[in-house]
Parts: sequence; structure tokens; C-alpha cells
Amino acid sequence: MNLTLREELKAKKQAYVQDEILATAAKLFADGGIRGVTIDDIASSLGYTKSVVYYYFKNKNQVLWEIFTKIHDAWWADMETLVDTDDAPDAMLASMIRKHALNVLDRAAWSAIYFRDQGELTDAQQKVITKRKREYDQLFKQVYQKGVEQGIFQDIPTTLVVNSIIGICNSTPAWYKSGGPLTPDRIADYYASLVLDGCRVPANS
Repeated sequence: MNLTLREELKAKKQAYVQDEILATAAKLFADGGIRGVTIDDIASSLGYTKSVVYYYFKNKNQVLWEIFTKIHDAWWADMETLVDTDDAPDAMLASMIRKHALNVLDRAAWSAIYFRDQGELTDAQQKVITKRKREYDQLFKQVYQKGVEQGIFQDIPTTLVVNSIIGICNSTPAWYKSGGPLTPDRIADYYASLVLDGCRVPANS
């Protein structure tokens, strides 16, 4: 095995272990609260010693920060892909609502942390996350405003519209039960319909 291949395999293994640690930490943080979870707890849940966790993360704050960073980056990439199309504003907004709803359900623990536990970050980190959340919301606002300008949507304050979208999607894990009659896809479709039906300009206006 040449050096390059060995390094590639090592990097893949390290990335796998790091992701495994983050996924486990997110579940523990979401269930038990960040302050009640230790590095020992994360390690023991994986069958590791805490030295393994410390190999990848210098402390619990770095674990938490990586959770915030990774979920933001993933969501941002999804939304950028959707807004970088020629779809009409109503079709684009529907796609964005569906994607956000599905992303929240796909990583419920991560989502809970992202929207509940920002106060556990350092002051500097909180400022970064606040800015990133504002930029994320702005993507929705821009699409909605474009729809207003084209006569598709009612002229409702964009902050009200976007807060409603984010709010209903983020509340889903609190009541959603896997295996029930409502699948994630159906929930996402319903959310999109509820928002768009309430925001479109009436046909007879």
C-alpha cells in the first residue's frame, strides 16, 4: 500500500470517527442538556475512552461548535442550490419549505441544539451563529419579496412569513412519531401548502 492510499484511508477513518462522535454528542446534548453531558459520557456511549474524543476535539465547546457549524453548512448548501434556479418564486419557496422541514426531521437532535442552545456557545461564537441565521432567513425573505413584486404573494412583512415558516418546521420533532400515518415527505408537503395557500394573492383580487 503506497503512502497516498494509506493517508486517504486514515483520513476517511478519522472523518468517520469524528462524525460518529458528533452524532452521539448531539443526541446526548439534545436529550440531557449540554451542561449535563461530559466528554466521558460521549466516549462511554461509543465504547471509547475519553482520550479518543480528545484526539479529535480539544473540549466540549469544540464539539458543540462543530455541531452548529456542520448543520448550518449543510442547510445553507441545500438552500443555495434551490435559490440558484429559474423557478418561479412560489415554486421556489415551496421547495425551500419542504427542504427545511425534511432537514429538521432528518437531524432532529442537531436541529434542537441549533435553535435551542445557542446560549451555550461563547459570546464570539454566538455572534457568528446569529449572523448565519440572519443570512439563512434572508434567503427565504428574498424569494418571498420577489413573489410580492411579481404579484404572486400578498405584501405581508417578510419577517412574519419567514418566522412562521421556520417556527412550524422546527416544532415538528416535538410531536412527530416515526412510523405514524404522517411521513416526513407528507408533512413537508402540507407545510408548503399551508404557507403558500395563506400567502398567495387571491385569484379574484
